[in-house]
Amino acid sequence: MLYTHGGKSRTFQWRFVNDLLTIENEFGRIHEYQLAEIYNILQWLQCEFHNEWFPLANNVEKLGNGTEKKGLGVAIYSQKPGDVTHAQGSSYLGVVLESAQLLEWNGAKKGIQWRIIRPINTIDNVRSTLNNNAA
Repeated sequence: MLYTHGGKSRTFQWRFVNDLLTIENEFGRIHEYQLAEIYNILQWLQCEFHNEWFPLANNVEKLGNGTEKKGLGVAIYSQKPGDVTHAQGSSYLGVVLESAQLLEWNGAKKGIQWRIIRPINTIDNVRSTLNNNAA
């Protein structure tokens, strides 16, 4: 069982099976991310931020009207434009990638940020990291 980082912290579970990351929160809401999408999100973040801190950036209104700052939510949204609900899963995906030791959290409850702490070189690297750290 993991917890999101914000002031409204939520519990959730995740599993990684057949290259599909499935996240289910305490209310039964499910977010799914294919391995290729996760790899592309990490590549986008690595290109934009290198090893610098990046924000959660998942405000519903700002994502919908294209004014959200670059960050994890925008990286997810760039993979599925128009799907704000999918991008809202960023608060869960960030914690999963943190628990898989791909990201480091800044420790803040407000102003949540992460940074990449392991190079994302290949999709196989991401697959093996998620498989080895699956809950």
